[in-house]
Amino acid sequence: MIRSAASDRTVESAPASVQTSEYLRIPETAGRACVAPKTLYNWISLGRIGPGEGVCHIGRKVVIHWPTFEATVLRGTLNGAA
Repeated sequence: MIRSAASDRTVESAPASVQTSEYLRIPETAGRACVAPKTLYNWISLGRIGPGEGVCHIGRKVVIHWPTFEATVLRGTLNGAA
């Protein structure tokens, strides 16, 4: 636990093993993958990529676990697509 200097509240911190920098928003993922953000949104809505490819829904926001996405989509085949 971390004690906040600005207040007397105690703040829980994330475990050290969690790498939040590995989770990217759609525009960041699209930039790394060299595709348009709209393409990623289309793949998600069509079911071509999902949790197995690193897609996580946090409320209304979508983040993608980059190592999983890279291993399954960029280095493998995307549901039969070359």
